[in-house]
Amino acid sequence: MKRLLLAATAVLGLLIASGCKNPCLELAQKICDCQSTTSLRDACNQQASDRNSLETVTPEDEETCTALMDKCDCHALDTAEGKLNCGIARDPAK
Repeated sequence: MKRLLLAATAVLGLLIASGCKNPCLELAQKICDCQSTTSLRDACNQQASDRNSLETVTPEDEETCTALMDKCDCHALDTAEGKLNCGIARDPAK
């Protein structure tokens, strides 16, 4: 689970935008909800909130996050495909 937390932190840094709640923040929160304990979820959500005030995303980033929201699934996060579907990993073919 530490790997998942680190991966979630990395994606948060790349995807969270400043301003009001956006699709990338929602995706980050969805990933945080996959954490196994309340304290891990709280820490992940705090990082998401902190990043929200520091990062900006483009409209293209928001479109990507919106598309990932439907594909991201907690049960699949331990797989390579699941990580791709949540935006935590990059497609090696690209």
